[in-house]
Amino acid sequence: MVTRLYIVRHCQSTGNIAGRFQGRFDAPVSPQGEQQLELLSLRFRNEAIDAVYSSPLTRAYRTAEAINRFHGLPIRVEEGLSEIDVGQLESLLLGEIAVKYPETARAWDETPEACQFPGGESMGQVYERVNGCIDRIIAENQGRTVAVATHGGAIRCLYTRVASGSLAGLRESSVFGNTGVSVLEEENGVLTWAMVNDLSHLPEELSRPPVRFHFGEAAPV
Repeated sequence: MVTRLYIVRHCQSTGNIAGRFQGRFDAPVSPQGEQQLELLSLRFRNEAIDAVYSSPLTRAYRTAEAINRFHGLPIRVEEGLSEIDVGQLESLLLGEIAVKYPETARAWDETPEACQFPGGESMGQVYERVNGCIDRIIAENQGRTVAVATHGGAIRCLYTRVASGSLAGLRESSVFGNTGVSVLEEENGVLTWAMVNDLSHLPEELSRPPVRFHFGEAAPV
């Protein structure tokens, strides 16, 4: 019995446009993000979906609403799907982080799996939180198809678990574009990626390449 999860990164927000390290900052959806949501809703119009889950942050919840537009299912909000709590780095520009928090910037660039955000979470905590939430969603929906709207940092933690088996693989993990659709399948306790970061529902002008943040390479602001 296969359980299928559509793992979808949120649409573009105004924080994405500005190049901010958003974390839990609840930035509104950008005009381009609104267009992405329209096309995402059409992509899922004829897909069979049994349940919809979302992070509580606006950019993810709006994405869940778009997925759900033609299905009318209740959207279950899960704190475990939230983006990384980056504490004092929340909503700062990348260049600001490199200047104000050089040790954290260096840790993120060189050993992200060991990074501890001042006033926020460690990546180990994020890894356990996100994967624990996904395991529970799978357990609650055996043999069903589920849509999950979440964040880039959260998806990277899930991706590296499946691809490498531990948080150490975070350095090589894929990054995900806005409204990128991935498909995770579970069968007999084994997780596999059937699709990763598919953006075929977007035209080129709306398909912003996914960004891997490197704080140390950012110009001071």
